[in-house]
Amino acid sequence: MIPAALFSSSLTLLSPPPSPFSEAELPVIPTDDLGMIADDECSRENVQAGPAAKTVQKRRAAGTRRKVTYVSRHFIKEVSKDERQDDNSKEEDKMLDKTLDADLEGAPVIATPPATPARSRVYYGLNLDDLSSDSSLTDVPDDIGPDPFLPHAQSPLSGPMTGEVKIETKKPRRSTTSPYFPQVHKHRPTFLATLPFPPLSHEKFGLMQERLAHDPFRLLIATIFLNKTPGERAMPVFYQLMSRYPTPIDLANAEVSDITSIIYGLGFQNQRARKCVAMAKVWLERPPSRGKRYKKHNYPAKGDGRDVKQDEVLDDEDGRVAWEISHLPGLGPYSHDSWRMFCRDQLRGVAKSWNGEGAEDTDTFEPEWKRVVPLDKELRAYLTWMWLKEGWVWNKETGKRTEASPELLSRARGGGIVVEEKDSAHLVVKSIQEENVDTLKENKKVERTAGEYLP
Repeated sequence: MIPAALFSSSLTLLSPPPSPFSEAELPVIPTDDLGMIADDECSRENVQAGPAAKTVQKRRAAGTRRKVTYVSRHFIKEVSKDERQDDNSKEEDKMLDKTLDADLEGAPVIATPPATPARSRVYYGLNLDDLSSDSSLTDVPDDIGPDPFLPHAQSPLSGPMTGEVKIETKKPRRSTTSPYFPQVHKHRPTFLATLPFPPLSHEKFGLMQERLAHDPFRLLIATIFLNKTPGERAMPVFYQLMSRYPTPIDLANAEVSDITSIIYGLGFQNQRARKCVAMAKVWLERPPSRGKRYKKHNYPAKGDGRDVKQDEVLDDEDGRVAWEISHLPGLGPYSHDSWRMFCRDQLRGVAKSWNGEGAEDTDTFEPEWKRVVPLDKELRAYLTWMWLKEGWVWNKETGKRTEASPELLSRARGGGIVVEEKDSAHLVVKSIQEENVDTLKENKKVERTAGEYLP
């Protein structure tokens, strides 16, 4: 038999060494009343061990949380200093997470219950669970159609289709008929006014220019008023202006506003007032004189005056087309025609009057009015009357003349009216009893000449 002391010593030698882990250090998994593992936050914190777990507990107790930064794939911006500090803190958090993961490798894994199978969602034959849900703003899944936000995206219905029929819509035509004039406009047989035609035995036709031929300055002022204005309105205003400003000096020193108040009823009063004052000033500085001619573009024919410089002064020996009054402002073709017919011969000293009176050789002398082809209706009627006095029919378009028939001369000698008909190169003279001309004037069937409104 083995002694008891020896037996006790042998038991001591054969027993395994004690475990390095004490029972107090072993993790204890809590369970509920049914014996299931309890999923409790407090129990999880008690299970975690190690320095990393203690650090996490300290951070939670202090109330600090990790910052979560969401980075967009679509908008790239520069990194600021604050973001760099956030990146550094993120790196520190990553190192802390690695340490925590290393400490928790030996910790037991808490079991989770299995997921409950979900029911399939089918609406109108389409399974919503089969559609992709991980698309981004620029990556649209193919199973829901093309991306409508792409710049070149086209609908499958927008492409060419076989058998497609294009229907062109016609724009509605606008009516060319005026609602205010239901009847079709017909061209009048006399598109210019009918003027009285005095007998050939009369000394004057009745024009304003005949009465102002001795005063070229006033004649030119009157042409400014008569431009696009009937003599019935223009000539009384002209007489009122000349009564207040009788000389070029008075008109040059006048205020434009004062002239405007006088000629207000004619229209274009501001423009006409400035022309009158400007012409009076230039008249005093450089009055029209013999041997000094100036450029007038496209007068009397198109292209005339192109070879003359703007400030060039031509003498009488120069063959280029220029005129003595073209440097005066505000004078158009009507003013030039009137001045040439009634004032130029006397200015040049070739005659004492506009019709060749006082010329050196009256048989060979040709007055200036015979070379003028005007556009004004009164001047045309006057030239028709003047040429018939010499036995000629005058062409208003070309200025050429042909011999008048005895019948026409007999009709013109008794006076009547003159009419410019459509597509006629000559004015038509119609005989009428002299007492009936005044009746036509009263009924406004025949226009009065501008000279009849002078005092």
